[in-house]
Amino acid sequence: MITRKVLAIPLAAVCLTACSTTPEQRQASTDEVRSALLAHPVAVRPVEQPVALAERTKGRAVANTVIASMAATAAANMGGASTMQGMQSNHSIASELGTQMAHTLPESELIQAGTGIDRALAHRLARYFQRDEAPADNAGLVIEVDAARWELGYESFLTSSDYRLDYDIDVHLIEPAKADKQASRLKTIDCVGTFDRKMPIDQWRADAYHAVDAAAQDIVDRCYDLALAGMGMT
Repeated sequence: MITRKVLAIPLAAVCLTACSTTPEQRQASTDEVRSALLAHPVAVRPVEQPVALAERTKGRAVANTVIASMAATAAANMGGASTMQGMQSNHSIASELGTQMAHTLPESELIQAGTGIDRALAHRLARYFQRDEAPADNAGLVIEVDAARWELGYESFLTSSDYRLDYDIDVHLIEPAKADKQASRLKTIDCVGTFDRKMPIDQWRADAYHAVDAAAQDIVDRCYDLALAGMGMT
């Protein structure tokens, strides 16, 4: 049975992501990356917790609107104002409360089916570099796969019944820390896009999200080719 849970996104985490900016390290060129990969052993770090598929549905959007509206109405009625000016002030405060609540409510739900596209890509890259043994004593390079987005979301709230499958997967080439310097990312290849096919949510969900799994195979192929090209290995 497919189970769902609410995707909670703390505001503090959003701020840390958006607000903590540091000067970007220069990305190594494709030729530099290729030379480094050929000169050192390479290990692909296993994905311990694969990314879950998120669903951003119209039903969730409507529910959020209703919850925010009810909270605003309750706040307005609790003001106890006896003058027109006081009632207007309470209404303004309640409206702002409803707006803020709407922004903090989760937009997506996590789904157990259709998960693990990042793990599948990591396995594919690990097979390519299987000639190498795991770097010992930080003597080699590490490849890390990180999925920032894996989501089914509605195309348009009013004009379309279709849902799109969006993905954003990063492949990082990392030089581990050594005695004289910190770990550093030599290069990041960003594989981001929307799957070619769009369809109603029920079709995506059919047969335990079979369409999502099929799309994931195609996307893994795309990201795999992009990653190897970005590392100069094709």
